[in-house]
Amino acid sequence: MDTWITDTEPSERFPLYTRANADEVGPDPFTPLNWTLTWEQGIVPGTADAWIALGTFTPDEFLWDKPETYGCWGGYFFNQVSLGRVFGYRMPGATPDAIDISFFGQNPTVPPYKHDPRDDNEACSAKLGESFGAILGGSQQKLSDDYIAQARAWVASRPDLASISDAELVEYGRTSARWQRPGWDAYAQVVIGATVGPQIVQGIADAVGKPDLAIQIFAALGDVASAGLPERVWDLSRLVAASPALTAEFDAGVAGLADRLAGNPEAAGFNADFAALLRDFGHRGVNEWEISADTWLINPVLGYQMVDRVRRQNDAMSPRARAAEAAARREAAVAELTAAVAGDESTSGLLAAGIASGQMSYRLREGGKNATVMLMQEPKLAFRELGRRMHERGHLSDPMHVFHLLESELDDFIANPSSYTGTLADRHAQWLTLADLQPPYLVMRGEPIPPISEWSRRQREAQGEAAPVGTQMKAIGGSPGTVTAKTRVILDLADADSLEPGEILVCTTTDPSWVPLFMIASAVICEIGAQASHAVIVSRELGVPCVVSLANASKTLPTGTTVELDGSAGTVRVVDTA
Repeated sequence: MDTWITDTEPSERFPLYTRANADEVGPDPFTPLNWTLTWEQGIVPGTADAWIALGTFTPDEFLWDKPETYGCWGGYFFNQVSLGRVFGYRMPGATPDAIDISFFGQNPTVPPYKHDPRDDNEACSAKLGESFGAILGGSQQKLSDDYIAQARAWVASRPDLASISDAELVEYGRTSARWQRPGWDAYAQVVIGATVGPQIVQGIADAVGKPDLAIQIFAALGDVASAGLPERVWDLSRLVAASPALTAEFDAGVAGLADRLAGNPEAAGFNADFAALLRDFGHRGVNEWEISADTWLINPVLGYQMVDRVRRQNDAMSPRARAAEAAARREAAVAELTAAVAGDESTSGLLAAGIASGQMSYRLREGGKNATVMLMQEPKLAFRELGRRMHERGHLSDPMHVFHLLESELDDFIANPSSYTGTLADRHAQWLTLADLQPPYLVMRGEPIPPISEWSRRQREAQGEAAPVGTQMKAIGGSPGTVTAKTRVILDLADADSLEPGEILVCTTTDPSWVPLFMIASAVICEIGAQASHAVIVSRELGVPCVVSLANASKTLPTGTTVELDGSAGTVRVVDTA
């Protein structure tokens, strides 16, 4: 196998793509239905709509019949580098390099920006200046509120999927997947707008010689959607830890746990709280941007596993207590930086606006993401029901094979399902093979993409030379705080149970399924990531020190290495080796 059925053609206008920060969006290959429906017809054009709405591009700069805002090779999702660089070039006061770091972190293997005469556009620059001035004034609050309200209304409109026809299931699946276009229009605008306030604050902090304060100012903000989930998991874990009966049930394993808890009178309170968790966050899960992936509502065992991991942590590591400490540091940082520019009325006003905008934007960003993930569950439910029916009728050897259809094949599949039985089984087998491969880090138009048969196998264990004692490493500071502890390298969530309370988690990147580990670890180190990545947002809200974009950390800081980590400065120093 040298190519895959969903491989895209690199854009001529925007030719550079990367896997940087893509792992938290698509850690595994996307299924054909996910890419050709949800992404190509929803998220890809929705992101283009957002760039246009902000003024970065004009509609005629995109080829609407081909995906350009993202790429997909071997089923693997790739981020667009060129789009962000044009944004950095056109945005007053920004640069392509600064946008690279903001979106993708730091990686010397990415080729530098090369100017294209088509990047010059004074009208777009003027519109961007206007848009970002409005964002600084809080204009995106209404955009976010309206989108979240609309997303909830769309979900509330779900029909009884068990009773509608096959054709109606397909129509609902298509429609709900295409909700991602207006969803990502709003969500991507907020994500891009979230760079405004922090960049202003960072520039002022750098100018007065206090660069570390900028990170502390955006920590533990409260009312951030991504943090509400771990707090609820923590509360459930405390119920288990405090109850011998619940502890015994969890000690017996999560397999069959729901049935055992249902028959245990001492589990009534836990069961009610767990049901509420599924009601509020049941759309969250693993690989959240893939419509074939489980959610907690679909597979509640995922939720039980999170509670099971966290219940072993001691009470002193409560995320609320850690967040309260981080909030105190945040308030002190705001006061210190405000005092440093008190004699300059103009800078003081700009700083206050940057802080207010940045803190609001982080909340809006995570609220928008939560709503967008909530919408992802709708096509998941519709196509799972279709797959279940076709499996029962003998047309699919596995109900999950329905996700290996192309969107263009859906109508024919409904009319002639048995003609796809073997084809979909073959595609599923190929997809499993892809999941064991390591895609290229960069894809660039004009340079041949290695055939899939030449891709290396994924590394499940870190291999490399450990850094000697005294080595000082510089990464990107993500969440403030200093910690000295031993590392624990985890490259696969299947190994999560090896993390001991108080150890520093070292990983490639994270998605929401990693959240329980943040409540166990004393700090987090990610090999890739940027200041708007999942690991950073969650770490800040939970008061967990974090650094990201520390290349090869899993190799140079093997399990058992004692390090001193400074999440504000973005530094890691080797204190002792295992």
